[in-house]
Amino acid sequence: MTRSNRTPPAASPEEVPADYAQPAGALTPRRMRRAAEILAAAREVFLEKGFDRSSVGEIAAKVGVVEGLVYSYYPSKRDLLNAVLRGMYEPLIGDLEDKFSRLQGVRSRMRFLIWRHLRVYVEEPNLSRLVLHEVRTGPEYFQSVLHDLHVRYTAFLLRTVEDGIAHGELPPDTDAELLRSMVYGGIEHRMWGTLFGRGTVDVESMADRYTAMVLGFVQPGYGASAPASSPSSTERTHIGQVLDEVRARLDQIEQAVMTSPDTGSAPAKAGKPPAGRGKKASK
Repeated sequence: MTRSNRTPPAASPEEVPADYAQPAGALTPRRMRRAAEILAAAREVFLEKGFDRSSVGEIAAKVGVVEGLVYSYYPSKRDLLNAVLRGMYEPLIGDLEDKFSRLQGVRSRMRFLIWRHLRVYVEEPNLSRLVLHEVRTGPEYFQSVLHDLHVRYTAFLLRTVEDGIAHGELPPDTDAELLRSMVYGGIEHRMWGTLFGRGTVDVESMADRYTAMVLGFVQPGYGASAPASSPSSTERTHIGQVLDEVRARLDQIEQAVMTSPDTGSAPAKAGKPPAGRGKKASK
């Protein structure tokens, strides 16, 4: 089966999933101001304590209103989280679109996307912990707002591969989905320790090295602008180690998804794969 590298178009307002939480009721100026106050408080609480350990009561207290008023704007804590995540990701995606559109060539675009993603971990560690540690490990992830946001966020890499193939910078059989997993999954694994205080990274240096490693793997000897020689045995070993680490991390996430939240140990029923299995991977 031929894999398509086409990037899906951005959804119109009418196509946005229902759980892209918006304030309930008429969107008057007063309600919009109150909704903004609630979301600001929710963001602060979620990033500080995590989703599961936060309560709507705490959020209401920060705003100075009763808990019932918060529910009149957002019917559930999950709706609040969806709105908070959208409010944090939309500006990031807009920034990516603006700067990405000015770049040409696989190497420049790839380096920018890797550099920008590393900066998210360094500049927004609480958001990164919330997304990786709590939200993405749940079985509902593949039907969530966050999944849709990640599809849009990582679509820039698919576009990079698609254009690279069209302009002869990458081989026609380049697997865009595998490359996306390698880039974002590898960075996730590399930055996991940093999120929890184990060491720091030089974003500029790491972006250079990671870009060289990724493109050295998919671009050797191909096209006029490609490197003249293939990666060394040391580089290939390093790439293999990174991929092994990514697989191990994905196995941990899969195990978390398959574990029953009630007992913490009961396996998922046989014959019923986790949500999202069998679909095109979109990290």
